[in-house]
Amino acid sequence: MILQDNSAARNRGITLASIKGIIGNVVLVIFKMIVGLASNSIAIILDAVNNLTDVLSSVLTIVGTKLAAKGADKEHPFGHGRIEYMTTMAIAFIILGAGIGSLKESIEKILHPEVSTFDVPSLAIIAVAIVVKVVMGRYIKAQGEKYKSDALVASGIDALFDAVITFATLVSAALVFFFDFDIQGYVGAAISVLILKAAYDILKEMYNHLLGVRADDNLIRDIKETIAQHPNVGGVYDLVLNSYGPGETIGSVHITVPDTMTMADIHPLTKSIAVHLYKKFGIAMTVGVYAENQPSLEVLEVRQALDQVVSLYTHVVQVHAFYVHEEKKVIYYDIIFDFDEEDPHGTLEKIKAEMQKRCPEYTQFAIVDLSLIHISEPTRH
Repeated sequence: MILQDNSAARNRGITLASIKGIIGNVVLVIFKMIVGLASNSIAIILDAVNNLTDVLSSVLTIVGTKLAAKGADKEHPFGHGRIEYMTTMAIAFIILGAGIGSLKESIEKILHPEVSTFDVPSLAIIAVAIVVKVVMGRYIKAQGEKYKSDALVASGIDALFDAVITFATLVSAALVFFFDFDIQGYVGAAISVLILKAAYDILKEMYNHLLGVRADDNLIRDIKETIAQHPNVGGVYDLVLNSYGPGETIGSVHITVPDTMTMADIHPLTKSIAVHLYKKFGIAMTVGVYAENQPSLEVLEVRQALDQVVSLYTHVVQVHAFYVHEEKKVIYYDIIFDFDEEDPHGTLEKIKAEMQKRCPEYTQFAIVDLSLIHISEPTRH
């Protein structure tokens, strides 16, 4: 219920900020179009077109937020949160189209220049537009960060970026007014290139979100340290976080516990960890368990042998899930390799072969761990 309330508040906040952005940009489009057409300034007209794309961006942000808020269903068991990423990509394509169109018009202006005229009121309107854009950009970006909305943050950054573009337009208009020196076509071309770069940056970021990127190191560390605070947790491993949209994260993790614990002890421990993580981070976490041997000479000798073998391979990042079943003579362990290891499974077979020479009486159960999140593991002492 708490998360539902937070989600509803988030959607309302994003929608309100977007509506304010729409109103502000519509006003700017009207005034800039009037000034641009009256003065025959391609730079001001393109600046107005850029503001019009901001209106469309805000509309898409509202629509995307509404669609992403739909709950899970049979076809989409993890909800619709990733629609926000798709919405932001759509915004980027709109910006991309505007940039291509404005670049074409600017080149035409450079090749076939036309006379532009400005007056003091026109320049004053452009100056006011800069101030309005800065205020809007700071507000929308802050709201996006508050509600963890990539689309809203992108809109805010774009608005601040527009303020710089409008300032460049003001400079070019002032040069025409005071010195009869017209560089508007070149300024328009420069604006177009900046618009195209902004579109590329947004597309790249959203592509990474959809493809899957490494979680923030500080978040990873906080999660592991939170888990390690629970009693009987000897280590935290195999943390995997899957994002299904802003604020929608599902994960899994393994902990090591003494092999003397019973299922009756382990069950409440894993449940308490999962609840703790959900309340603190809003992450639905599945907690798995590795057994940890009680100290013995035999276990120590096997572990030392394994450490000596893996030390020969520079791309081994970590060995974990280590457990020796002394009665059945079985060694269990997982190995994580770094991204430079070209043949992790082949290298694992070499490690197993060397271990077989050193511990011939043991059977090995070892796998390559594909965990892509590794930070020094917090442990309890």
